[in-house]
Amino acid sequence: MSIIRLIILFSFVFFFFSCSQRSEIFMVAASMNNLMTDIQSENPQFKDIPISYGGSISIVRRIENNKKGVGAVLLSSEESFDILDKLAYLDNELSYTFASNSLVLIGKTNKRIKVTKDIESIEKKIVIADPKIAPAGVYSLQSLGSLNQEFLDENVIFAGDVSSVVGSVKNNINFVGIVYKTDAISHNLEVLFEFPTNSHDKILYKLGVLKNSSEDSILKYVEFLKSSFVKQKLVDHGYLVE
Repeated sequence: MSIIRLIILFSFVFFFFSCSQRSEIFMVAASMNNLMTDIQSENPQFKDIPISYGGSISIVRRIENNKKGVGAVLLSSEESFDILDKLAYLDNELSYTFASNSLVLIGKTNKRIKVTKDIESIEKKIVIADPKIAPAGVYSLQSLGSLNQEFLDENVIFAGDVSSVVGSVKNNINFVGIVYKTDAISHNLEVLFEFPTNSHDKILYKLGVLKNSSEDSILKYVEFLKSSFVKQKLVDHGYLVE
């Protein structure tokens, strides 16, 4: 085999090896999109970290079907996180609670909402995340659990993940929506009501690294997410940190 052919063959092998090394992604709850974008914009050393956003439940289903190519996860549901933990997919030494959040009602109305029951009087459709794909939808249904079931059946609309809820409320004055407090802050939305924390499960963001992750850049980024810089960013975006 000629030297030129050897060089070409080596180049192809190196290319495919490099691609496989870069193939691992960081899968993150959609509600953390603005925070991660902010962090990466101020830390260019991490700007090339491949991040894929989606509903936490959808992320777990994707990993259940095929975990290949996933280096780490950041989920907005302890229940979703526990599924991966019970499957023994996660490195327990690298897993931790990243932050917590609260739930708010956004939109516009002339009526004051002091307690959850007042929502029945605003005469608008209530848009929430789809509980089948996003934990925010599960939390939202829990928070509305004290309302009349007939009212809920007639007025609650499912709309994908939290980002879809924000878009729906922005584009239709006849809608109000339930989102994380951090989303209301990042999109500069009017908060009509903050739900009592005891009306829904704790909203915890759990971060975990999959076992045998070989992506060094993701591991470094996960470690950086524990820094004081990131903790301050979390506070700035409205998250609660220990």
